[in-house]
Amino acid sequence: MDKFIKLNSQTAGRDKLLRLFQYSSKLIWGSLQNKKSNAELIKLLKELEYTLSTGRKLFRFGKGFETFYTALASLHISDPTLQFTITLSRINMGLYLLTDHFIWLERVGLLKIDKTKWSKLSYRLWLYALVMNLSRDLYDLKQIFHQLSFGTLNQELQGKIIHPPNTISTKLNLYFRVLALHKDIVLDTIKNGCDICLPLSQLGYLSISPRTIGLLGTVSSIAGIIPLIDSSYKLSP
Repeated sequence: MDKFIKLNSQTAGRDKLLRLFQYSSKLIWGSLQNKKSNAELIKLLKELEYTLSTGRKLFRFGKGFETFYTALASLHISDPTLQFTITLSRINMGLYLLTDHFIWLERVGLLKIDKTKWSKLSYRLWLYALVMNLSRDLYDLKQIFHQLSFGTLNQELQGKIIHPPNTISTKLNLYFRVLALHKDIVLDTIKNGCDICLPLSQLGYLSISPRTIGLLGTVSSIAGIIPLIDSSYKLSP
């Protein structure tokens, strides 16, 4: 309960919780949509999903400018690959959040825009940000496995390994041990891997059911909540 209260007291935590409920609603109605007897329940869950989506857009109002500011800080990262991927990710995410503001204004009737056009633009910007995020994750994983030799292995692993990893099972065991030491990168890769399917689906590049979208969104939401509860899972920088 203490962890839930701590999570709910954070702005990012509340957004992640609402996102979890939003995609959980989609997962449930997507699973029930072929059953006509649940028509009323499906309608209720769709309305709940839409309300949560609109509410999240309101709570994130102005966050786009904050994201642009964090992009300035990432320019000082010494690693050029991390500097490039993180900065571009934050710029695209900032633009995505700004377009989201216009979509929210249209939803509440305060602005007249081409909803389809702005939605596609929003999903494209989100997709670009996720591509950068995944590129950064893959770069980190490549760096980790590149160092996977007896001269550069983590001391904790060196103490557990007596013979060179000659068999496939031994190598896999070694890889799992190494990844366990970098759970922040593993979790971030899972989150971004699930998330990237969502804009791909909305833009028509990927054909997946609402139930699958709901499942992927639920998994990525949980993956986004974990670092807020346990800082050892938080990826830095």
